Amino acid sequence: MKILRLVMLAVLVAVAGQSHAEFTPEFATTEVLPDPAGQQWFWLYGFRAPNMGDSRAFLMDENGQQLGQLNMGFWAKTVINAPARHEIITLETYFSRGTRGERTDVVVTYDERTLSPVSEVIIPPKRLNAVKTRHMAVLSEDEKFLLVVNYTPAQSVTIVDLDAGTFVEEVETPGCSVLYAAGQRDYYAICANGSFLQLKLDDSGHVVKRRRTEPLFDAVGDFLTISGSRIGDTWYFVSRDYNIYGITMAGDDISLQGKWPLLSDDERDDSWMIAGLEHTTAHEASDRLYVLMQQGEADVFEGPGSAVWVFDTNTMEKQQEIAMQELTMSIAVSQDDKPRLYALDFHIPLDTLATVWMAVTEGEDSITPLIQQRANVYDAVSGEHLLSSDKLPSGAVFGVKPW
Repeated sequence: MKILRLVMLAVLVAVAGQSHAEFTPEFATTEVLPDPAGQQWFWLYGFRAPNMGDSRAFLMDENGQQLGQLNMGFWAKTVINAPARHEIITLETYFSRGTRGERTDVVVTYDERTLSPVSEVIIPPKRLNAVKTRHMAVLSEDEKFLLVVNYTPAQSVTIVDLDAGTFVEEVETPGCSVLYAAGQRDYYAICANGSFLQLKLDDSGHVVKRRRTEPLFDAVGDFLTISGSRIGDTWYFVSRDYNIYGITMAGDDISLQGKWPLLSDDERDDSWMIAGLEHTTAHEASDRLYVLMQQGEADVFEGPGSAVWVFDTNTMEKQQEIAMQELTMSIAVSQDDKPRLYALDFHIPLDTLATVWMAVTEGEDSITPLIQQRANVYDAVSGEHLLSSDKLPSGAVFGVKPW
């Protein structure tokens, strides 16, 4: 027995020596992405409810596989590509004690090839945090200035000079919020009385002109949702009474171009309505407006969508209906000559019969823990379903945008 123990000990020593000789320590490295120009990449991003302190942006490749991610702190739901700067811009919030303490809001730039942080600009700790945030910050066309919407609930706009890496000023915008850009230095906030507020900047980033228009829509009877989409100098909005508004924003020219019904009488009778959170998107070269739709009761207009309707903005006629593969919360379309339609979806990993059976026998709440998220990608011209992306970690995000 003693001899056997000695033999086993010798074997173990020999194996350990061999493993040690073959062991190569692994050191942390930074991967470098290919040149993003011309790639059909896209972002899925948000504050990952209910994990409010763990906001992330997931970068997906043309096949829907994850390339990388950004970690963005509390309540982060703004991701802006700045191709001329070769950067990605985010708005982030942090607290000195992790989940409490002194609040710091920062504009962060990341390198587009390594996804590593490049710079930070501290801004007033009052940026607006909301579920719909596509228009909570806007980048100037030359990528020099970033304008950030604030809400305390007093409303204002923070202006940041990205070239200098400095906070320029905060401008009050009482009764007006969210921002739409049109032109090199002109920006427009939508106001509570149905008007728009124009902010014109000089080349130093200071506001040199501020004026309100006359009301352009009925802010009580037919108010606009903030999910506007731009084609040229015209922004297209959908109203809660289901009309499409085209509003021209070109320098000092801010005017109502037209108003058209989103629904026919029959479609209204069939309870069609807008859906989701970011429920419009547009392809500029083809003058096509995409609207996420669903059938249901009027009070669930932000529920998941089942179809995307496509309108020709020259005639305002519906050209196409694209059936969604899954329950869709937000949509976006790329701007290349072979555009893709991106849909951020809820995925239930059961077939239809099993899902219905669980809902009937155990209630709808029994399905909630099973829900995952992913994107589905479509040909934006034909409507053909192209692919489903990798599934995301737990925690709901609500933003999608092409690179």
